[in-house]
This record gives sequence, C-alpha cells and structure tokens, in this order.
Amino acid sequence: MENLRAIIVTVVGLGIAALMVVVMATVGLAVIGVAAVAGVVGLIAAKISQRNRVKNHDRRHGPRVWNDGHGTIIDM
Repeated sequence: MENLRAIIVTVVGLGIAALMVVVMATVGLAVIGVAAVAGVVGLIAAKISQRNRVKNHDRRHGPRVWNDGHGTIIDM
C-alpha cells in the first residue's frame, strides 16, 4: 500500500511539474511577443514621426521669412 501511494504521489508531482513548465513557457513566449510588438510599433512610430518632421521643417531651403502685417515672422 505504501508503494502504491508513493507511486501515485510521484506521478501527480511530476504531472504538476510538467504543467508548470508548460505554463511558464507559454507566459515567457507571451512576454517576448508583447515586447517584440512594442518594439516594432515604436520603430514604426519613430519612422512616421521622422518623416513628418523632415517634411514640415525642411532646412535645405533655409528659414522662411514673411510679414503678416503685425510683424516679421521667421520660421526656423
């Protein structure tokens, strides 16, 4: 009877350990996936932001200067 109980406890313990390994591996993959998506979104946002900034503030032609009637405006 003691041997049967020891075998059952061992099998249940190994089953719980195997289940925990599977759960931890799944959680680890989920964390890695979230980090990868956040990184890609950050890179895309940086690219979009950089394009808009270059388009709106084109420094190749120098500063834009105009007078709106209330004073001279210099757009750097």
